[in-house]
Amino acid sequence: MPLLDCNVKHCYYNKENHCCLENIEIAGSEARVSDETACNSFRCASEGSSSNCHCDSGPESSLKVGCQAVDCTFNDSCTCGAKHISISGHNAKESEKTQCSSFCAEC
Repeated sequence: MPLLDCNVKHCYYNKENHCCLENIEIAGSEARVSDETACNSFRCASEGSSSNCHCDSGPESSLKVGCQAVDCTFNDSCTCGAKHISISGHNAKESEKTQCSSFCAEC
């Protein structure tokens, strides 16, 4: 399982820059660069919430990452094989404004 960091502060599942989900899905079946990917698991947190994460457990430091970005070097049968993944979109309030910063078509 890869280590995942997430700086999407408005995501419902973000707690301390980690994801509370056990698995996420990265979109971007035709992506050629990271800007063309997105976290399909993103869910916008309620405005004014003191903590985004509403999970029963704490943040997951590693999790399963499904990946539709077939041209990414780390894609292994639609699962991310990178050891460290970074999801970005600091001020994103919709999944299309997030991206997998670890995407690499030519690593």
